[in-house]
Amino acid sequence: MMLAADEQGVNSSSFSLMPEVLVTATSPQNEGQATAEELPRSSVYGPDLSLLDIPRDVTLISQEQLHTVMTQTANDLVAFSPSINPTEATGNVVSEPVMRGLPATVFRNGQLVGFSSGGNWGPLPNFNADDSLDIVTGPVSIVYGPQEFAGGYVDELTKQPFFDRFRGTADYTLGMYDTNMWNIDIGGPIGKEKKLAYRLDYFGQEGYAPYNYYDGSYLNRECAYIALSWKPAEEIRVDWNAELDQNSFLPYAGINRPTQSLIDSGLYQTGSWIGYYTPPATAVHPFGQFHPGQGTPPPGFGYAIDWGPQVPISGRANLFNTPLDSSHQLYAVSQAIATIRLSDELTLVNNMLFEYFRANAAQPIPDPTWVVLPYGVDVADRLEIRWEPDKQSKSFWQSIDSGLAFRFLSDEEYSGSWHPTSNQADMSKPLTPASASTIVPYSLAISPAYANPFLTDIPIPGYPGEYYNVDNFASTQCNFWEISPFIQDILHFGEKASLFLGARVDAYFVNAQPPSGTPAQLIGPSYDATSTSALLPQLTASPTYRIFPWLSWYATYYFGQTTAQSIFGSFAPEFTSTYYHQTQTLYETGLKLSFLRDTLFLGLSAYAQSGFIPAFVLPGGTTPTVSADVQGVQLQGSYRPDRHFWANFGFNYMQGYENWTNTDGVGPTTFTPYPANIAAQYGLPVSQIVSLAPGIYPFIGFPKEYGNLMLTYKTDSGFGISLWAITQGGQFLSYDYSVRAPAWYTLNASLFYVAKHWEARIWFYNFTDNHYWIAGAPGFTPARTANLEYAALQMPFWMQAMIRYSF
Repeated sequence: MMLAADEQGVNSSSFSLMPEVLVTATSPQNEGQATAEELPRSSVYGPDLSLLDIPRDVTLISQEQLHTVMTQTANDLVAFSPSINPTEATGNVVSEPVMRGLPATVFRNGQLVGFSSGGNWGPLPNFNADDSLDIVTGPVSIVYGPQEFAGGYVDELTKQPFFDRFRGTADYTLGMYDTNMWNIDIGGPIGKEKKLAYRLDYFGQEGYAPYNYYDGSYLNRECAYIALSWKPAEEIRVDWNAELDQNSFLPYAGINRPTQSLIDSGLYQTGSWIGYYTPPATAVHPFGQFHPGQGTPPPGFGYAIDWGPQVPISGRANLFNTPLDSSHQLYAVSQAIATIRLSDELTLVNNMLFEYFRANAAQPIPDPTWVVLPYGVDVADRLEIRWEPDKQSKSFWQSIDSGLAFRFLSDEEYSGSWHPTSNQADMSKPLTPASASTIVPYSLAISPAYANPFLTDIPIPGYPGEYYNVDNFASTQCNFWEISPFIQDILHFGEKASLFLGARVDAYFVNAQPPSGTPAQLIGPSYDATSTSALLPQLTASPTYRIFPWLSWYATYYFGQTTAQSIFGSFAPEFTSTYYHQTQTLYETGLKLSFLRDTLFLGLSAYAQSGFIPAFVLPGGTTPTVSADVQGVQLQGSYRPDRHFWANFGFNYMQGYENWTNTDGVGPTTFTPYPANIAAQYGLPVSQIVSLAPGIYPFIGFPKEYGNLMLTYKTDSGFGISLWAITQGGQFLSYDYSVRAPAWYTLNASLFYVAKHWEARIWFYNFTDNHYWIAGAPGFTPARTANLEYAALQMPFWMQAMIRYSF
């Protein structure tokens, strides 16, 4: 657990949302003397509980902490938890953090934020609209409900109106590499009775260093947020918020042809693309029949390169450095939460969310890849009845959270990516349309060389120059209903022991068909519209015991089924029953300690989680999921002796494995199963799609060691300094385990001065200018198959400054 909220982290006028999070801190009058009543508490499990009594690792991140590191992207959350690791996702949209080597599902005030799969492609998070975050490790709770095999979940608690008086802030941030950001945040009561209040927040961005540093990349955003709260009576409260985001960006994809020389010395393997291979006409062609010139090889045969010398390459080089590559998003969300206290023991909560999402990621060079969501609509509602009676007996009492969740999603998705190749492009030269393989028409796809009609590149209706494929477990037009009854019962046996019990069933009713524009000749018995229903159970049990007032023990068991997903979180027509019943389990045990008058908190846990992760699949292929296991031990804590100083720290050791022993003789699929220098030495083809032998493979793109440390000190005069360090172990790029990115660390700092009406702050990121690499994609995502086609050099030193006026 991480406990270090500032005294400004939670406004005293805020009312509890779903879920409620109360974070208290030392007052000036009692400086250095926290009491048991001031222990941080959270409602991520339903009723309000001390973090010492919650049977999971829970991290509370206040607005002050978000501001400390200037949190803007999902990767920035690595500063707060050793369970989180950054990823480039090979140019995909990183919309969710990676926790314990798996995607972390994101919620908004307790409701699922849809349209994301495997941490990718979903709407970019807007942390400027958040008051705080809750980070919980392990599978999603029974009340919230799982969407996929997840290593944890993040609940964004959005900004709430001010009921006391009108107030606000306006700030402007600028920095290296054309960073320009601005934010206006105002709110106050409406009317003299102060039963109605509002909050408005506008955030704008033209450029951001972690994007702009790389050639061709950029990030432009406009985000508008509004919240209204109404308290007509003491027992009733209604909270409504809405947001509209427009994002235009080009992510960093990294440098292709990674070798150990590139990682260690910045030397790039050059070589011009001279042709491609088709299946061999005779036995004298070991790699297939060579064809000079531009073209697209059938799966498994690859491209021919006239290899050259290794030369230095700029760390700012970017495989997407072309004006033809771009990504655009339009995201709108509206949420209403009604809380009615029926009696001292009974509370009714209804949480309703509406989302609209439109996205287009066009990456024709050098990878002919398009991901398009012309429309996506998601409506979700959860009705809860919470029964929290007073203690009627000192020996036994309980609290129950039960209800019914409902969800409807309708979307249309296009995905064209069966030949996302990149090693044929020479990045020592400018990238042009000649760097991309050619489109495959139907006539070529059914020819003897390809013999697979689903490899046809089909024009996407309404998106000229963009293409998709079908029968790839991604392209779909889908409507589904989800109905989920749930119950959670917390049994207390005296003051020391408790037992958390929970059960949920997700009932899915799915209609999926090929998306609009699919040629009739590709629709038939093997690929057609389907209607499916599925029941997915989840069960959990967690005993806890207060060994001493300052020491608690817990254990958690979780069993549940989740679903495989398409690109944007719905279902494809070729899904069979197996893909709707992906089993996951969690075994976890831990100790939580509170020392030094509750100013020092420690959490130690050991865990083993198993489930299924997506595998790369060709159109018309099989095995889109494979079983996986993640185990580890984690230490996390915080220290806050007084209001001047706080510290957070953590360390996590994890191991992850893919189990390919029961996959009908098929192992992991990989592109270019050897580094570029080996291909150059032996004249081998690149971007050669190969299935490896069955077996158990350690996760690639996955460090085993993670650590974080954050320190903040501020004086009564307003001056202060924050220091934070992040470190991770080395990681192998691909399944041959020959190219390894070494262990790395970054040291970061912030200097600030806070007065009554204004604040100035300057950030120094990676101030030791440490140059380090990470794999293009982590072990859970299908893009890991291309980790020998991408490697990502991370940002060197950079800085930015902000001025803020408060009123």
